Amino acid sequence: MEDAGSSVSLEMVIFVIFMIPALLLGSFLVLYVILEVAPDYPLRSGVELESLLRPQLWNHNATHDLPYQDYITPSDPAITQLSNLVNGKVEAYRAAVSWVWVSDATLHGEEEKWLTPHVFLQDTPGYQTNPAKPRQASDCEEQANTLVSLLRAEGVSAENVRVVLGEVDFGMEAGGHAWVEVYENGEWLALEATSGPYFDDNSQIMNERKGMSYTYYETRAYPSVEIWFYYNDVYYSDFIHDEENAPGHWFSLHATGVINIGIYA
Repeated sequence: MEDAGSSVSLEMVIFVIFMIPALLLGSFLVLYVILEVAPDYPLRSGVELESLLRPQLWNHNATHDLPYQDYITPSDPAITQLSNLVNGKVEAYRAAVSWVWVSDATLHGEEEKWLTPHVFLQDTPGYQTNPAKPRQASDCEEQANTLVSLLRAEGVSAENVRVVLGEVDFGMEAGGHAWVEVYENGEWLALEATSGPYFDDNSQIMNERKGMSYTYYETRAYPSVEIWFYYNDVYYSDFIHDEENAPGHWFSLHATGVINIGIYA
């Protein structure tokens, strides 16, 4: 007759043998999800509000109340050319996630530098410092500004699309970020252009990713922590200086999660 203690031990051994592969598979899937969809990798943890407001970021010949708005250029020839190649919001977004995230440090030798959509689309493919040439490359603000410009060129009204500047936390570290939101079915939907390919400064390796789907954040909370600015070429909300000309639905609760609007600590 088999000893009861031996039977329990054998069952435990069998349980452990089957659990180890399951745990390894689970860990692999978690790691895969992080590497596949974590946008703007790595986040710029050192770029906080003061850096985003540095004088050199502003266009001294700005034509808008909020100078960031000058970076939304739906009538620019480079945007028009790209708009002729896509059809609608989803295709515009798919074009955006093909752009390569490259840090300002690598591309410009500076911590922070903003480019117009025209320079981003037309000039960065030929930069000697572009590790992904001849592809368009830059970091989150160029990709967000260019995507909103393209969506505007595709006919999305100014009331229903915007760039968001703020702080996000994707579970690795919090940092300053720019992303896009479109207003659909009474809710704001986040679009993450930087979820596509990226160049890792530490490993000096290009990482190819297909990017998130257009509807990825329909059922997931976008990990925004603080919002500093909303803007496009027509409207803006400046929560730092309490100035805005935006329509009322710009202040509705997001489908993308609870955020602190206009709070910076």
